[in-house]
Amino acid sequence: MEDMKKLSCLESCGDGGSFKASVFIESEKFDKLSEELQWDISFEGSKFLQKLEEMIAMEWAKENEKEAYQAHVNELTELFKEAGWKIIYVEVIKNEYCGLSCCYKYPWVIVTTERGRIKLGWRKSVLNLDWSDSNIDADGKKLFSGEDATKDVNYIHCWGEKKAVEYLRKLKETTCNKK
Repeated sequence: MEDMKKLSCLESCGDGGSFKASVFIESEKFDKLSEELQWDISFEGSKFLQKLEEMIAMEWAKENEKEAYQAHVNELTELFKEAGWKIIYVEVIKNEYCGLSCCYKYPWVIVTTERGRIKLGWRKSVLNLDWSDSNIDADGKKLFSGEDATKDVNYIHCWGEKKAVEYLRKLKETTCNKK
């Protein structure tokens, strides 16, 4: 290791624990490359270490945050029940806003109801409610026109769980003309 040069290193410490790794290189070919190319290769080494750190963190989360994961699924599913929906099936999907280990315990759900599939999940400080895969024929811009929230034809962002229940109730009351 004496003749090896440190190509890249990464150290981090936080709530998720600590991580320390380095990539070393010994190559006469590398030494003959321009400084710019050596920097580019070192940068790729840094990206590799970041990916490795995230893979370890994700696997740790999968092993150690099972209870929090399931509790979150139950919380999201309960919002549908509070709004009066009949739940046929709950599909759990990874968080579509953040796929990193810090958000592993906050998966999204696609709830199959008598009106089709409705997706719900946290996106920063709002819940993303999407009914595009259902037979609910409601234009979100019109249906929720008085709401101060991001919305489009088939989705709305809910500022908290109470708003999510309110919007789910409103969607349940709409007609279903869509095939």
